[in-house]
Amino acid sequence: MNLLNLYFTPFAAVLVVVALYFSEPDKTTKYCAFAILALSLIVNHWFAKNTYRFIGWTGRLKLIQVWLTFLWSVLLFYLLFPYWAPMWLLLAMPAVTAALYQDKAQTIATGLLSGATVLFVYWLRWRGNDIPAQLWAQAGVHAAFIPVLALFVHALAQTALKMRDIRSRL
Repeated sequence: MNLLNLYFTPFAAVLVVVALYFSEPDKTTKYCAFAILALSLIVNHWFAKNTYRFIGWTGRLKLIQVWLTFLWSVLLFYLLFPYWAPMWLLLAMPAVTAALYQDKAQTIATGLLSGATVLFVYWLRWRGNDIPAQLWAQAGVHAAFIPVLALFVHALAQTALKMRDIRSRL
């Protein structure tokens, strides 16, 4: 969990703050996004400090953090996507979290769900309007990138574990 909090949490915070600063959404959206961001930072900090304190619950706590990350990402993406297009990157975070702490099937499932969520939010935001083919193509590439990135990170994590195991036998 420390790697995620070291790299992805600051990235998500910067992404949201930059989106709010440069896109100037309405006040309700801005306050909701700040509240969700603040809550996610507090919860992630708690997880970082306490996950290994509850040894018997570590696996469950990691799974809960994957799905809380998904929840924060969906909410922030839905709120800020109309104002700042790169918000879809937030949905890569749950899949990468799953890649580090779950097996390959769970990683694929989380990546596919995150990718499908990108497509669903695109559809939701354009509901009732014709979505240009170029925008659907862009959304499709974004959605496809998420499980591919998750599988890549999962493979890297598995390779690192194998290398550690080989060294410990020597």
